[in-house]
Amino acid sequence: MRKFIFALSALVVAAAIGVIFYVRFFTKAEPQLTVPLEACVPARLEGWNVEELPLAETEGMRDYIGEFLQFDQYVSRVYEKGALRIVFYVAYWEPGGKTPFDAGGHNPDSCWVNSGWKRERRDYSVSGKEIGGRELLPFEYGVYTKNGGAQPVIFWHLVNGRPYIYKMQKQGWSEGVRGAIDRAGVRIEDFRRLGLNQRREQMFVRISFPNQDMKKVWENPDFQNFMLAIDRLGIFEDRPWQ
Repeated sequence: MRKFIFALSALVVAAAIGVIFYVRFFTKAEPQLTVPLEACVPARLEGWNVEELPLAETEGMRDYIGEFLQFDQYVSRVYEKGALRIVFYVAYWEPGGKTPFDAGGHNPDSCWVNSGWKRERRDYSVSGKEIGGRELLPFEYGVYTKNGGAQPVIFWHLVNGRPYIYKMQKQGWSEGVRGAIDRAGVRIEDFRRLGLNQRREQMFVRISFPNQDMKKVWENPDFQNFMLAIDRLGIFEDRPWQ
């Protein structure tokens, strides 16, 4: 009986390793993004001041973020026009790279909260919002405060061009066993929704507005024009990423 149980366990382990190996090395799809990420995000906009923005304040932190996220391309900038200030970040992973669970680790609910920000408001999968008569893909929205300042944020995590759902995301995260237990439900849900092949093509788009009234931002024609200028990122229902 013991030999049978051992043989059965070995078979199960071997089968699991085989499935993982197959998914990892033989199911990589061709990228849907056919141009460099830079081509999808204007480096210049008439009447705007545009500056490149480092991912973090120190070189050590920038190296850590790069090693942690392992994205293939990214753009990080500040766009300013008049009283409107937009802090913009987008990262891209080719198929076969990070899982959505890992790629989504650098979002306001986790990194910002762990860095001392307080989440004051959170709306999940906001739908029905339009810019210039064009419907946006459902997005995540939150307001975070620190040192007396507030930062409203909208973001998309696109997996194969469609929004990744964050409703099970808690504030902050822990390391080690406790962190693994806290996030186990999210991993299980990912397997349910995405199957064994978790390493899909992905894009993370984050747009924040330091100390600004979001009602006025949405009504601002300059903001609307900015959003239309980045439509190649696939954030509108009528245009997938390119």
